Amino acid sequence: MFDMTLNYCLAFPAVTQEEKWDEDLRFSVGEKLFCMISKSAPHQISLKCRLEDFHRLISQPDIVPAPYLARYHWVQIKALDTLPVPLLQSLLQNAYDLVVSTLPPEERAQILKERV
Repeated sequence: MFDMTLNYCLAFPAVTQEEKWDEDLRFSVGEKLFCMISKSAPHQISLKCRLEDFHRLISQPDIVPAPYLARYHWVQIKALDTLPVPLLQSLLQNAYDLVVSTLPPEERAQILKERV
């Protein structure tokens, strides 16, 4: 599940990955963070989400407001297998799209070209 999620994040156009704090893999687009995955089991994942999804998600077991980032509508999922794969992938796609939507127009246009 870890490798599949890692590869899914890296498949988005213009995504960069960096290792931070010895335990986290951080995924960014345009130097803006959209997801973090813990390298240690059970592989917690934190991601940006839409406001309307934030409260719905944190009402589920094993999903909490992400420490330090909750005010920006980030959630932390306690293990990668907490959610079905299609739902997790949808949340990752939404997180990526949210960040891309905040990039400067020229940068956003370049990324959208890469998608095609």
